[in-house]
Amino acid sequence: MRINPDMNILVVDDDIDVRNFITTLLRKNGFRNIHEEVNGVGAVDFIEQAFLENQRVDMVLADWEMPELDGIHFLDYLKRNADFNEIPFVMVTSDTDRYHVVEAINRGVSQYLIKPFDEQKLLSKIEEVLKKKRA
Repeated sequence: MRINPDMNILVVDDDIDVRNFITTLLRKNGFRNIHEEVNGVGAVDFIEQAFLENQRVDMVLADWEMPELDGIHFLDYLKRNADFNEIPFVMVTSDTDRYHVVEAINRGVSQYLIKPFDEQKLLSKIEEVLKKKRA
């Protein structure tokens, strides 16, 4: 996979083990700018602050089920905001319910990644998102 190591990636999950796993895999594969948040509220704050500082967020990987503001409502927030609606969004969840997969796709998710996953599956989803973004 051809990557831009300077991409800013936001990882949002209330489970520290999952956040650490994703962050470790991303760093191992050359990504350097990885930011972590524990829920959608923190993620919204981070994205808005980055925007105010003329920084970009190039991709979001977020869990569906989180306290305060879950992943699907965080996605809704991004899609409603003209400044953020083009940010690629990978929903990372243990929910295999077909209804949820379809709902996420209908609401604009770029990819859907089901836990547990391995390094290759994560990288494959990221690569698919990056290919779509370049197209």
